[in-house]
This record gives sequence, C-alpha cells and structure tokens, in this order.
Amino acid sequence: MTLPSHAPTSDASLSRLGDGAGQAAARLGADPDAVRAALDEFDATLRRREQRRRAATRELVAELYARDGVTPSPERVDTEAKAACAQERDERLAAELRRLVPPPLTDRELDRDCQAALHVLATAPRFLAEFQPAAEQRHGAEQASRDRFATREAEAAGLLEEARSWPLRQRRRLRRELAEATRGRQAAAYRLRAAAARLAAVQLRQTQRAAWLAQPTVQEVLGAGAAALRELHDRAQDGEAAATAELPAVDWPVAPGVAR
Repeated sequence: MTLPSHAPTSDASLSRLGDGAGQAAARLGADPDAVRAALDEFDATLRRREQRRRAATRELVAELYARDGVTPSPERVDTEAKAACAQERDERLAAELRRLVPPPLTDRELDRDCQAALHVLATAPRFLAEFQPAAEQRHGAEQASRDRFATREAEAAGLLEEARSWPLRQRRRLRRELAEATRGRQAAAYRLRAAAARLAAVQLRQTQRAAWLAQPTVQEVLGAGAAALRELHDRAQDGEAAATAELPAVDWPVAPGVAR
C-alpha cells in the first residue's frame, strides 16, 4: 500500500482547497507568504515543545538511575529518554486514533495493525487546533481595534472639514486627533494582517489534515488500527493482556532497577 506524504504548503495547494481554508484565507485578507510563515512558526513551536519534553525526560531518567546508585552512560540515558518520548507520542496518537475512527473489530494481527496506524497518523500534517481559539481571539481583537480607530479617524476628518471657520487652536486639536487616529488605524491594520495570516494558517492546516485523513488508503489503515486498539483494551479488561492496553509493549524503556 502506498501512503500519501505530507507535502509543504504551496500557492497551488491553496487554490485547490476550494470551499475550504483557501477561501477562508482570502476572506481574511491573508497573504500566502504570511500564511506559510505562520505555518512554519506553529510547526517550530511544536518542535521546541518536543525538544523540551525530551530534555525533561532525559533528566528524569538520569534522576531515577541516580536514586538507585547507578551511573549509566550518556548514550543509555539518551536511548531510554528517546524511547519514553516515543511511547508517550504513540499513546497520544492512539488516543486520537480512537476518537477519529471507531470501527468494528477485524481479524488482522493486532500489534501490526496498531503500529501501522500509529505510523500513518504520525505522518499526517501537524495538528494545529490548539492554536485556533487564540488565533480567532487575536484576529477579532485586532479587527475591533482597527474599526475603532477608523471610526475616530472618520469623525475627526468630518469635524475638521466643518471647522474651517473655527479658531486655529481648535483646528490644530482636530488635526492632532486625526493624525493619532490615522496612525492607530494603520498600526492596527498591520497587526490585523499578521493575525489574519495566523488564523488562515490554522484553518488551512486543519483542512489539509482533514483531507489527508479522509483518503481511503489512510482510512483503511486507521480503521484497522482503531479496531486493534479496541481489542487490546477489551483483552486488558478481561485480564488476558498486560495492564497497559494503550499499545503493544514493544521496545519500551526499562526503568532503572528492573530486571530485563
């Protein structure tokens, strides 16, 4: 089976989205380059989070060894930290898999189907829904800010037009108010464009991810994997499997002090 790959965003991919995030990006007035930059920023945030998690796990593994009076090699600590992070990632993906596809049981090999589904899910476009509420809130706030400044600008311009016969001091005050409102509107419009790019990037990625997951080849693998996870869970409940039913116990790290 040939599985799709996660290709970078391009102008062509934006145009192919039709009624999806491509139109949302256009409606928000987002620049394609800014959308791509926002996507890169989100992905970089997730990579930094993974790096921090790996460092924290490494410290924990080293601490557990130290408690047992063992001084492992740095390579051993790195290997166990990497395995622990991989286990955590797979359990998170397994939870997402159960939410995505709740199919009936199949007769496939459970371990193979489970691992294959997790591998496929891990290659999907990165999940950015966690950033959407903040992106929507920021976009709305910047839009409201721009509109407030635009209203003040229009009011000041109208008063200044009527104030030709007013004293010079009053006309100067109106000009200052107009200049301040104009500067405020321009700054808010700049921030709004950046906020629109971030929101469009989130919407674009979610549409890309949904389309990727909806492909028949992907659905087939995810369906089999979800069935495998359900079977593993049922066996664990019946006492026929290990206590942890999230994943098959393959190459899991061994805690310090535990016999291999």
